[in-house]
Amino acid sequence: MSPLARLLLACLLLSNPGSVLAQPEACCTAGTEEDDLSYEEPFFPCREDGRGQETEHRVEARIEGERAHLTVHRTFHNASPRYTELYDWLELPQDGTVHGFALESGGQWTEGTLLAASEAERRYEALRSQGTAAPGTSARLSAAGDGAALHLWNLPPGSSVKVRYDVRLRLGYDQGRVTFTYPLPERKYRPHGTCGEQDPRPVLTVAPPYPGAELLLQQVDNPLQREVLEASWPVKPFTGIDARAGLAPGDTGTTAFVQLRVGRLAEAPTRARVLFVMDASHSVGPDGIAEQLTFAGEYLRLLPDAVAEVVVFRRSAERLFGRLIPASEWKTALASLPAARLAPGNGSHLDEGLKIAQQVLGEGSGPVRLIAFTDGRLRRTYAPLPADSTTSAPDAAVHLRWLSSRVDKAPTHPRLSEPLIPQSCGLRSHRSSVESLVRPMAWEQVRLEDERGTRLMERETLLEGQGAHLWLPNLQTSLGRLVLHGQQWGCAATPVPVELDSAITADLGRHAHGWRATRFWTLNAKHGPPAPEEAERLASNGDWLSPTRSFLASPPGAGPSSVQTHALPGRLEGEAIPIGVLSGSLCGSSPPKSREAAPRFAKALKRLLQPAVAACVRGGRNPALQVRVEATGDELVDVEVTGAASESQATCVREATWALRLPALFDDGFAETYTLTPLP
Repeated sequence: MSPLARLLLACLLLSNPGSVLAQPEACCTAGTEEDDLSYEEPFFPCREDGRGQETEHRVEARIEGERAHLTVHRTFHNASPRYTELYDWLELPQDGTVHGFALESGGQWTEGTLLAASEAERRYEALRSQGTAAPGTSARLSAAGDGAALHLWNLPPGSSVKVRYDVRLRLGYDQGRVTFTYPLPERKYRPHGTCGEQDPRPVLTVAPPYPGAELLLQQVDNPLQREVLEASWPVKPFTGIDARAGLAPGDTGTTAFVQLRVGRLAEAPTRARVLFVMDASHSVGPDGIAEQLTFAGEYLRLLPDAVAEVVVFRRSAERLFGRLIPASEWKTALASLPAARLAPGNGSHLDEGLKIAQQVLGEGSGPVRLIAFTDGRLRRTYAPLPADSTTSAPDAAVHLRWLSSRVDKAPTHPRLSEPLIPQSCGLRSHRSSVESLVRPMAWEQVRLEDERGTRLMERETLLEGQGAHLWLPNLQTSLGRLVLHGQQWGCAATPVPVELDSAITADLGRHAHGWRATRFWTLNAKHGPPAPEEAERLASNGDWLSPTRSFLASPPGAGPSSVQTHALPGRLEGEAIPIGVLSGSLCGSSPPKSREAAPRFAKALKRLLQPAVAACVRGGRNPALQVRVEATGDELVDVEVTGAASESQATCVREATWALRLPALFDDGFAETYTLTPLP
């Protein structure tokens, strides 16, 4: 789930006070354990102030087959004078999965190991306890919604560490170009502008997918209006529809993933005969007539070797030129016509115009294109023409181009819903491109069927240059062959067999996980990813980051150390970082909450207090003496002494405690109360 989707989901919980949890300091975030997308830990995208700053974000991409392989390099610097712990949420590209992870500290690279998520967490928490080992930097990378949670332990003071992880994702296809995207740091959807504003912009470099490829890198918005870097390049030209599928049989059925890419569907006809049947009625008017003539000129520019004639209709129909003129003579022939020949008049006898057009088509030879224009205001007795061998030929098309009318919105003639000439192919369009009436540029009424003719998927259109990714879960176990059917210009197109692709089959588990994790906006789509349990089955032998598998990078000899690390608040004993929403304004921040003293802090404070208190107590023994200390971070704000042998002893202990200066270990900004028995 993207950060924006997670924010919106959280804010919907405002109406349910029972769902409100503690809000972390300074940042506005959201997430719940009841989220559709399981993840290991609550969502917490913002680094603590002063704990570390990302200074470099670099991405190297190479293309292998249908996948992009990204190697991501990120550098984090600890400018503070003490060891510290850092947490950051790393957004992944759409459909991306993480397949490798490494950590560099002090010039030494440590490759991460993929472990069960619970085991990786257990080992990481063990490193965070006190011990005798020399301090060393370790890292854990775990799944977190549509991204990854990075935990860095023992960042050295004044030093930088680097992480490197590998991401794989399936390439997209749109407008004849192969594409993939990479997310940019999110800024504009964070109401409290402190989070992420200083994150470096990723620098993306892409190795050319083939020699001479024209790569284009640009910033665009994805479907959730998130800013992303898009890399794209022209696909090598191909014709027809490239349809491929991967199949994964299961206990209850077959999961299939279908990839469709539409190439050039047809070529423009050569030496075509073009007939324009134009509406010259008063309801169209002079502007409508001029619009039709302009369209005809643009049409003939795409067919420079064609011949053409115009038939205009009012109460009767007539040929405009009296012959089929070459396309190159269009402007000259049109300019030589008297204005009265194109003046509007009464009557809208479209059928009369079609009859003359059929007669004209008896002249000469070559592919036929007949384009009829009308605003639909026809006489009651209008009827389509009988079928004709010329207009029903495989290389012929009869198109209807709707015009706007200058009169009121009266209903169009009901029989215009039928073909103008039966058994002919063609489009009925209002605003289709000129070229789409020259040659087929789309499939309509698309359906995917198995070998038995069972419909598995239906789609209204597939446009030239368009791609589609479709999941088909729980199909029949015996599924062996898929066929794509559709229409071109309203007539049946040649069926396209779907090729079973072993590479897609091998990638099904990875792709199912990546799709489900990073496509929150399509989870309810009709042909969305498999159910979580099916996706997990497909991914059972995967080698990528998931809710059940995490990476741990720990250098040789790493172990619990004695260094006083500036640990993240709320995680001193391994508890999860709290997260949620606060009722009121949109994701407003709540005041800091007090918490009970962590044993680690209490022990450290007792060691500080003992020398000072011992000087106030003769013999150094008073088991009844207790000191209650309240602190906000490294500042004492209240001291209370009980059990002292005398008032003077109580005063001495109180003043000695107030004189303490807490070290940076305590500097996490949380209010805490410690009740200590400093003496045996």
